[in-house]
Amino acid sequence: MTSGLTIRLHEALTSAIAPALCGAVRDVAAGREHIWLDLEDVKVTDVVGLAATLQACRFLQAAGVKVSVMPSAAVYRALLSAAILEELPLERHGVAPPDGTPLVELGTGNDAAGAVASTSRVDVRPPVWDELELIAQWAKEPLLDQMVGSSLLYMCRHLGPYHPEVVARALHDPTAFTVLVHGADGAAPAGFVRLYGVNLSEGFGFLEAALVDRRALRAGLGIEASRLVVAWAMDALGLRRVEAKVYAYNVLSVNSLRRNGFAEEGVLRRARTWDGQQWDIVVFAILEDEMRRQRAREDFPYMGFWPRDDGP
Repeated sequence: MTSGLTIRLHEALTSAIAPALCGAVRDVAAGREHIWLDLEDVKVTDVVGLAATLQACRFLQAAGVKVSVMPSAAVYRALLSAAILEELPLERHGVAPPDGTPLVELGTGNDAAGAVASTSRVDVRPPVWDELELIAQWAKEPLLDQMVGSSLLYMCRHLGPYHPEVVARALHDPTAFTVLVHGADGAAPAGFVRLYGVNLSEGFGFLEAALVDRRALRAGLGIEASRLVVAWAMDALGLRRVEAKVYAYNVLSVNSLRRNGFAEEGVLRRARTWDGQQWDIVVFAILEDEMRRQRAREDFPYMGFWPRDDGP
């Protein structure tokens, strides 16, 4: 076995760097005794970056390689929020690799994430800074508030798109991931799909979708984008269960969930008040085997960070 090696990330541990991190770990693992993941320079994270880090550690441990994770304060807080502190082999502050340990450096802090998943009709990608204005516009749509009730839209409506809390929730959330829905025609984003309440340790999360473009709605892009995000989350985040809650009067969303393979699991009785009337909230979920059957019909490609037979 050869000596140790350090993989150092700069500035950001997000979806933009996640594939490169997993690729680097896979490329350098063979014959190593000890891999150090140096995250002390990381200032922002998201749930995808955390998932990649967790998967990298599991991959190395399964290969018999000792792993040491050196977190920054921002990474530590994100791991705490994501409830996976115990899942990673964290080093104490001040502990460092021996002098002369070879170094691989990743990221510049300005790495831009492209589409995380695509079909011939739609792609989904994280918002960039300027696109937060779009979310602010959507937050003012009364119909969207009536039909979706998104906590992201609520916060954006009251605080504005560039308030630190909104920016953190839209771009750098350790338990959620927001993607904008882009049609193949290159037009402005038609809306967003959001995974939230993601539990990487247990492999579950919640789904919400909000489309504002009526042509995209009529074309079924919201249904397709939601289906694509669920398949991507299964591969990239390791989710085994995705849950969704919908107001009983939102028949369009109820039908969309059923078309996407979700099964109704229960009802939260009279949990929503709208226009002076009380309504039920219907709970849907889709499980891993159901996701596999659904995606087989769609023929989505594998979208994980590791070769299908080489993952953690």
